[in-house]
Amino acid sequence: MSDLEPEHIKAPVWLVTFGDVVALLLTFFVMLYATARIPSEDWDAVVGTMSKSLRFSQSGMAPNPQSDISIPIVQLQPALSTDYLSGILRDQLGQQEMLRDAVVRSQDNRVSISIASGSMFALGDDRPSADATVSITQLGGIFSNIVNQLEIRGHAGPSADEGTNFEENQRLSLRRAAAVAQILRDTGYERNIIVLGMGDSRFERLDPGLSAERRAALSRRVDFIVHGAMEN
Repeated sequence: MSDLEPEHIKAPVWLVTFGDVVALLLTFFVMLYATARIPSEDWDAVVGTMSKSLRFSQSGMAPNPQSDISIPIVQLQPALSTDYLSGILRDQLGQQEMLRDAVVRSQDNRVSISIASGSMFALGDDRPSADATVSITQLGGIFSNIVNQLEIRGHAGPSADEGTNFEENQRLSLRRAAAVAQILRDTGYERNIIVLGMGDSRFERLDPGLSAERRAALSRRVDFIVHGAMEN
C-alpha cells in the first residue's frame, strides 16, 4: 500500500445494530401512521356490510334469528356446583344403608347416581322391586333439597326377555324411568323431572370385566342425573 493512499477505516460493530434499530423504528411509525389514517366513512361501510351479511344487531352484537320459525334460545340459570353436589351426595348416600353401594360420577357439569346394589327391576318388568322403592324414596328426600334440574334415565338389558326389538326395549326403559319419577313425586318432590328411556343403548359401556350376571343386573337400572343448571 502506498504512503499516499489513506488506510481503509472499518465501521464499529455497534453501528450496524444501531442502523437496524433505526430501521425498525421507522417501520413501526410508518405502520402506526397508516393504521391511524383509515377514513371513517370507509370503515362504517365495511361494518355495515358485515353486519348485514352476518345478521348481527347494532346493540351488543347479539345474533338475530335466521327465520320466523327459529327455536328460541333458552337461558339456563346456574344452580349448585356439581363438584359441590357430588361430595354432598356421596356423604348423604353413605348415611343410607341401602344406598351405600350407589355409584356417583361427576362429569360434564352434571352428577349421575346409579344404584348398583342388586337389580332394580326383574326381567321384562317395569315395576321397581321393594328394595328399589325404598332406595328411591330415600333419594327423594335428598333431591327435594336441591334446586338443580333432575333427569331420570331408564335402561333395559339386551335380553329377549326385555324386548324383542329396539322399540319394545326403549318403551320398557321409558316406563321404568316414569315409574321411578312417580315414586319421587309421591314422596313430595314437586319440581320438573326430565324422563328418558335409553333402551339397551348403554349396555356396551358397562365394564366388560364384570360377570355376565352382574352386567345383566346393572343393565336393568335407572340413572339419576343432576344437572349444573336449575330446572327449566
